This record gives sequence, C-alpha cells and structure tokens, in this order.
Amino acid sequence: MQYEDTVSIATPEGVEIEIPLAGIGSRLAARLLDALIQGAIAALFLWLAASSGDLDSASDAAVAIIAILIIFGVLFVYNVAFEAFGGGRTPGKRAVGLRVVGMRGEPIGLAAAAVRNLLRFIDEYLTLWIVALVSMVRSDLNQRVGDIAADTLVVRERSTKDAGADLAARFEGLEGLDDAARWDTTAITDEELAAARRFLERRFEIDAPARARLAAALRDRLQPKVPGSDGVRSAEQFVELLVAVKSSRA
Repeated sequence: MQYEDTVSIATPEGVEIEIPLAGIGSRLAARLLDALIQGAIAALFLWLAASSGDLDSASDAAVAIIAILIIFGVLFVYNVAFEAFGGGRTPGKRAVGLRVVGMRGEPIGLAAAAVRNLLRFIDEYLTLWIVALVSMVRSDLNQRVGDIAADTLVVRERSTKDAGADLAARFEGLEGLDDAARWDTTAITDEELAAARRFLERRFEIDAPARARLAAALRDRLQPKVPGSDGVRSAEQFVELLVAVKSSRA
C-alpha cells in the first residue's frame, strides 16, 4: 500500500486542512538520533548508580532491578516528556522536522503520549522495529501500533522561516503593515504562527462562513498576545498582518 503524502484533518472549527505525513525514512532518522541521546543518558545514570556506595553491598538481583528501572525510565519518560510538554517533538524529531499530533492536528496530551510510548516497547524495542514497520506499511496514515492506539499522527514540518517567506512577500504593501511592523509578536509561538499560516494558505478553499469563524477564532486566541494590535479592522486582516510581521522576523 502506498503512503499518502498528506492527510486531510478537520480542525475544531470544522475546517479541512492538509498536513504532510512523515515517512518511514525520516521517522527512522529521528529515532536514531533519539536513541543516541537516550543511550548517553542511560549510560550516565547507570554509571552514577554503579558509583554509588549504597550499591556496594547490594545483591546482584537488586542491582539488576535498578538497572532495568533506569533503562525503562529513560526509554519511556524521555519520549513522553518531550511529546507531551515539548510540542510533540523529541530532540530527534525536532532535528529532522517532525512532530506528533492528534488526529485533528492538535497537540497531544500526557495520556496519548503515555499510550503511544508504552506500546513502543512492543512495536519497536522488543521487535527491533519489525512490528512498527509492518504497521506503517499497512496503514494509510503511516501509523505504527502506538499511534493507532493513541489516535496520533507523526507529521512533517517546514521551518517557520521558509514556510513564511512566500506569505510575507505576498503581503508587501498590505494595508496596515507599517503600523503592524511595530507590534510585539514575541509571545506568538511557532505552533501558533504555523496555524495562522495554514489558514491563510487554504482560506480561498474554505466556504465563507467557516472561513470567517476560523479567522475570528485565530484572532480571539492570538490578538491578546500581541500588544498594539487592537486597531485592526477585521479578523482576517489581523491574521494576515500577524503572519507577515512574525514571518519577517523569524
């Protein structure tokens, strides 16, 4: 079965957008980078445990249990912490340009991160990625078993600077741009900028009522974080100006 390059998802506002899926090669590259980091962390903790005087008189069984707990903690907690609290990106995913999201493109929470990474022991660690590869080959959404159970996707990202360059160029001469250039956009995150950019890229494919609702939702969410932007006439103009200004500073 061939992988789809993109997947269409419905936002909470009811608008369909397309997100590029991560392929097997990029996911393996990210996992390799993460494995190197996890190996270094595990080695450090194991060395610290072995160097502890408290273990000098411990039984072999106790030492083995401590080693297993350290390895499990590194393999599990590392992924869960970064995916739940790091915008769906472990260091390896960040380096390769990948992100874990929910089925509607939303950030994943602690429960979803825990589920997908508990099952990682089955479809990756204990089976040397065989189960994960088979699952992704058979999945239209390139999901491994953990993704299916947690209702998550791994998607590709373009850099904020590259993805926003074309949009910023389009807005040259946009009404209000001179005033917007003085806005303080530092509180706007890369994830929020990406959401605004996706709306602008797809807005002409969206029916007018849904387009207006989505623009208003973005404005209501982001405008309080941008001091000095209160004078913009419409929600869509605010989104245009925000993307133009923030992208030019990326």
